Amino acid sequence: MNRRDLVVFSAWAAAVAALAAPAWAVGSAFFNHGDLYTYHAPLRHLTAASLQEGRLPFWNPFVLGGVPHLANPQTAVFYPATMLSALFPVIPALTFDQLGHLLWAGLGAFLLARRGGLERGGALALASAYALSPFLVYRVTAGIPTLLAALAWVPWVWLAWLGGGTALLAGAWALQLLSGHGQFLVVNAAGMGLWALTRPERAVLLRRALAGGAAALALTAPQWLPTAEFLRLSNRGEWGAALAASYSLEPRHALAWLLPGVHGTPLDGGWGDAASVFYESAGAYAGLAGLLLAAAALPRLRSLGGLALAAAGGFLALGGHNPLLAPWLGAFPYLRTPSRWSFLVLWGVFLLAGAGARASLSARPAWQRGALALVALLELLRWDASFLRPQDAARFLAPRTEMAEQFAGRPMRVLVDPAAANLNKTVYYRARGINGYDAFYPAGRAAFAARVQGEPAADTSRVLISRWPSPLLRREGAAVHLRSDGRLDYDTRPWPLAAFIGVSGEPVGAPPRVLEASPGRWRLAGARPAGAVALRVSEPSYPGWRAALDGAPPPAPARPDGELAQVFALPASAAVRFELDFVASGWPALALLGACAWAAWLGLALRAAEAAA
Repeated sequence: MNRRDLVVFSAWAAAVAALAAPAWAVGSAFFNHGDLYTYHAPLRHLTAASLQEGRLPFWNPFVLGGVPHLANPQTAVFYPATMLSALFPVIPALTFDQLGHLLWAGLGAFLLARRGGLERGGALALASAYALSPFLVYRVTAGIPTLLAALAWVPWVWLAWLGGGTALLAGAWALQLLSGHGQFLVVNAAGMGLWALTRPERAVLLRRALAGGAAALALTAPQWLPTAEFLRLSNRGEWGAALAASYSLEPRHALAWLLPGVHGTPLDGGWGDAASVFYESAGAYAGLAGLLLAAAALPRLRSLGGLALAAAGGFLALGGHNPLLAPWLGAFPYLRTPSRWSFLVLWGVFLLAGAGARASLSARPAWQRGALALVALLELLRWDASFLRPQDAARFLAPRTEMAEQFAGRPMRVLVDPAAANLNKTVYYRARGINGYDAFYPAGRAAFAARVQGEPAADTSRVLISRWPSPLLRREGAAVHLRSDGRLDYDTRPWPLAAFIGVSGEPVGAPPRVLEASPGRWRLAGARPAGAVALRVSEPSYPGWRAALDGAPPPAPARPDGELAQVFALPASAAVRFELDFVASGWPALALLGACAWAAWLGLALRAAEAAA
């Protein structure tokens, strides 16, 4: 990238930043339909708070009765941009995160186009066609920054892959995975493989991809191995074809890839389906300039790669609406939202547009190429403007001091009514919520909710218990019911979250003193009452919990007690000192593997840089 490239791209970036200025300039949020507030902001808040306290956030006790935190990829604990939330308030940090990834996507697309032989005007037009495509911008309005981050890395992955840098490819893939959403990594990798098969140098490209992928797995082992364990133990393993087919593309919605407003939008009230369906299905539009450049490539097409990607993306995006594909969807329970395969349509158009630009723009005067770049930018900015407007986050996240006083850090559980606007706001109050919202959660929680409710009370992303009071909730330490209108109901007889248990399975005597009850950590002390045979701690059984009684391992392994607690046999001593800590399974080995892999990667990258110099 030379000085003139830097100047013209800086002008492009300034135009995009100016469009978004009403949000980032005042530290506000981009308008979104809620996931930013109800899901991602609480996750980032817990991550930031934990890092500021000097510890890794392995466990989240504040939603769904307690779930792994680091193992959830959307926490993005190891992603560099997540540190913004540790340095600045969470909402402004997420706003800069989203704007930064739009600009990063544009820079990657610009450099990839320049590497492919395009002059600056054509490269800028392609940067707009990708980075300002509704496919990326709609992720901001849906409130899902991890999807945007994963998409922002796609051109960088291709740039490293086609440039011959296996180490750079591994690093780009690793950061794409660590950014929080692996689905687009899988979709992009499949597209790379398909595109490589259409090229004469296919063997070299495929070997490079395999080597880079293997190295990326080593680099990201501290993330993807805990995630794989979590997925295996989660409700996703129980999904059938119907759930795997959710958000399949309806064929008529594909018309929005040519005319983005043809079916209306959730903002103008013309869209007749759920807003989430719009953002997942209607975004694969590359702008008028992008479409015209792609069309210009067709008469003199030398490679079928772009067309193959677009065709495969459309075929796979149909999901359950595709009779050839529908019977197989149940075999992939960990993936859903087939419409996201439409990314390959956008990327295929991007590659075709690059070929069209090379063929049709090289002989044009500079002013015409510049005019095309300006038209491409302005047309997409005009469409994006209503989707990138600011929104006051205070009405969604404004603190309530009385809640903090009631709940903060206390060893009790809270049932938040399912009708409440933000089930996960309990994270901010350090309140141990039973209900919650997450992309997936440990298997068995849905059955627990059904036992409490007397009927199904969970879906693929939420636990939705509303019955209060309940003997089962009382047993799990639920002391407070937070109604949707903000009022509180109290249960005066909940079990303590830490209790001595007799042979009957009921609490006996005074409970142990709670010296500390922070995320993933308990410190208890107390005199063993007469008749006590075990200690019960209300943390769900999950691989990674380690206990110590009086400085030694318990006399017997912990056993689950219901869905949300564990029971530990007591030794014969009269006084009890108990410690319980959660660390991801095999963490010391994973941390060592990751550190060694990144050290090796850095050495290879420096050697490659020296060779290039």
